[in-house]
Amino acid sequence: MSRIRHLPGLHPYEYEHPFDAKALDALQSTVGLDAVVREFNEHGLERYITVQYTGSNLRISPDSYPKIHALLDQVCDVINLPSRPDLYLEWGYHINGFTVGVDHPIIVLTSGAIDLLSDEELLYLIGHEVGHIKSRHTLYHQMADVLPILADILAPVTLGIAKLVSSPLRIALLHWSRMSEFTADRAGLLACQNQEAAVKVMMKWAGMPTRYYDDMKLESFIKQARSFEALDYDKLSAAIKFIAVLGSTHPWTIMRSAELLRWIESGEYEKVINRESSYRLNIRDEDGVQVCRTCGYHLQGTEQFCNCCGQQLRQTFANNAAG
Repeated sequence: MSRIRHLPGLHPYEYEHPFDAKALDALQSTVGLDAVVREFNEHGLERYITVQYTGSNLRISPDSYPKIHALLDQVCDVINLPSRPDLYLEWGYHINGFTVGVDHPIIVLTSGAIDLLSDEELLYLIGHEVGHIKSRHTLYHQMADVLPILADILAPVTLGIAKLVSSPLRIALLHWSRMSEFTADRAGLLACQNQEAAVKVMMKWAGMPTRYYDDMKLESFIKQARSFEALDYDKLSAAIKFIAVLGSTHPWTIMRSAELLRWIESGEYEKVINRESSYRLNIRDEDGVQVCRTCGYHLQGTEQFCNCCGQQLRQTFANNAAG
């Protein structure tokens, strides 16, 4: 089947992993989250993070490196992200990508990702990062990264706020951050629409030496991933879950592979691709949250276009006011 170039009206809820949704509910009910978000914004930490990466790394543009930028365009077209994030490369001969920035997100890929992945595999990796943007993951991701720094900043100048960035909130942030990777993996698959390419990226993440790239045993890796399905993550004890995330920025690679295969085999992936998913719009503006009246996507209120359906928001808001 030829690759579909656009998934009209794609909403992140259509491919959101239940681990992600459950962890996000737990995070948002954790005491102190709102206060830490305010402090994060007031101290301008997002701007500092963005400047750090834009000032040190190579920017990819349609003029400078058109072939690489064309991959980003393809992904944004498929996943229906109308506002293009900036794309940068940083030196590092490992395969990695990450996203920083909330209002104006940027994607950073390593040089190793460009050299060690095929174009189809790069579509998966870029799609994974675009999925984080579309699902509005970036704010909490950045907070998880800088929480220890934020605690040091707040301790001498605040009374009580610093305590809010202690263990319970940090654990909730880190746990959700890892669970959000399952959702982004699904976005990556929607972008490349190639199960083999997605599995090869996972294999390379898991440690496949470059000298064996031409002789990758996909069947063996898939068998390993299927055997991992016997581990029910939801039933693990809290202590094991806590130990499992220590020193790790992502969930286990084999587990991620198993969950992606499970999604494919459930038939839900095909339903999203064929635009037959059971997601239903909810365009009510609840609790003061601004939503796109075309698709129901929650907004920050500063966007020009909806990251879900592409609707020009100022026109939408104007039409709502007139109505």
